[in-house]
Amino acid sequence: MNHQTRSQTESGRLLGARRLALPWILWVFGLSTTLLLVGLWGRAVTVDHDAIGRSTRAALSTDVVTDRVYDLIGDGLVGATGISEEEAGGVVDEIRHYPEAEAAMDALVDDVVSALIASPGGDMTVDVAEALSPLVPSVVDELSRRGVDVPRDEVESAVDSIDPVALDGGATIPVGTVTEQARAVLTRGVVIAASILAIAGALAVGVSEERWSMIRSLATRIAFSALSFAALFRLGGWALDPDGGRSPLRRSGAILVGSNLDVFLVVAGLAGILAAAIWIVRGPRSVTVSRSRMEDDTVTAGDETSTQELVQV
Repeated sequence: MNHQTRSQTESGRLLGARRLALPWILWVFGLSTTLLLVGLWGRAVTVDHDAIGRSTRAALSTDVVTDRVYDLIGDGLVGATGISEEEAGGVVDEIRHYPEAEAAMDALVDDVVSALIASPGGDMTVDVAEALSPLVPSVVDELSRRGVDVPRDEVESAVDSIDPVALDGGATIPVGTVTEQARAVLTRGVVIAASILAIAGALAVGVSEERWSMIRSLATRIAFSALSFAALFRLGGWALDPDGGRSPLRRSGAILVGSNLDVFLVVAGLAGILAAAIWIVRGPRSVTVSRSRMEDDTVTAGDETSTQELVQV
């Protein structure tokens, strides 16, 4: 009789220890789920060159770039043709509204973005002269309308004299270098978070009384967490730039935050399929087992009560 009582006491202590440890294990599991989801999304962003390019272009102040380029054109005209700065400024102000000038500036900004997001060791220079060469006929025509007869080859030489611009100097860190560093950090974070997630999940299943039910519960947690992050990041992207152009930095951040949300949806779909499969295959069986265990606990409790009454008598 004492041996049976001792065995029941040890079983009760073990059950109590399991129930005490389970909430902490689930907390670690939830934390690692968050870290894993954010890490997977962040790593997907670092390899999405299209999203990074659009974000960089949005953050880049195109007015600053174009104003600087047109200043270079004006200085080149003054030096090559001998016209005054006022005349050169008038020519520049006029041609900047030409369709071919806008196309050339767009191409130049694209070159700047491509150079900024290039991988470390790539070409970080922008050939301004090549981008502006289509503007030579427009400049010659505008000079002629103003009564300034300048040979076309002089204008071409003025444009060709513009040196390529290097973007890897000074304190500016190229976007490509930043993404490479972020990718390395996020990769390590994903590996660590996945390892903690696996260990916490295994412990939660191990201390649980219904292991298949716990696996289904953990899969459901991951699915809902992923869906929550997808909705949160979508809302966050809108909140950063609700007007679609409030400021360059806001627009840039909104593009990044709202990109690659399919990562969350894929994780949610896989976890949801696993939870549904377990529910279909093990659901009824788990309910039956749970009811059987409840009945056994009731019978055991009744036997203990009867034994206590006999001892008292």
